[in-house]
Amino acid sequence: MPQAQPPTSASTKAREEILLAAAELFNKLGYSMTSIDAIAERLGSTKGRIYYNFKSKADIFFEVQRTAMERLISEIEPIACSDLDLVDRLRCMAEAHLSMLLADLPIQKVAVQGLERYLVNSTGYRYINEVRRINRLRDTYEQIFAEVIDQGSREGVFSDIPPRLLTKPFFGALNWVTVWYHPRKLQDAKSNRMIVETLVSYAMKGIQKEPDNKP
Repeated sequence: MPQAQPPTSASTKAREEILLAAAELFNKLGYSMTSIDAIAERLGSTKGRIYYNFKSKADIFFEVQRTAMERLISEIEPIACSDLDLVDRLRCMAEAHLSMLLADLPIQKVAVQGLERYLVNSTGYRYINEVRRINRLRDTYEQIFAEVIDQGSREGVFSDIPPRLLTKPFFGALNWVTVWYHPRKLQDAKSNRMIVETLVSYAMKGIQKEPDNKP
């Protein structure tokens, strides 16, 4: 089997097309039922084109995971480091997170719905080291939110609950969109914006501390 080639400017577009096609199939068929042949057929290309860029289906799968997390981190980290007040900062982070999910749905859906569903349950622990690396990326991403939430809890603007416990349901309210959202052919930016604003508003209400109205 040909060895995968390192990414170059000439192959970047081809790799992205392969990742998108594979992500769509992972979502539709699951990991086990997705084959290199199926990915090639979806692309209308040969298997050779895929093997030129990736050494195996697992290699493609993990690259989808890495790509999803790295895109999210690069989008969210600058907002987390900004000088916005904590409520606005977390809201902007949540809006950026959800906007990325909607714009990059097939790839992000694979990442959000988890490694275990697609891979570990069907292949045992053959790829445990790769799973751990992806999970570290996930933990890094979650920690970015947890630190902002923790600071807000200490300053009294978010609920006084351990940040990890707050972060899980916060993400849950946002990430559920990958389960029910199916873009329509005529879906426009305004409709997506309404989804983002509605879900973020709901998630923020669940995390902000209720004002003390006692005299």
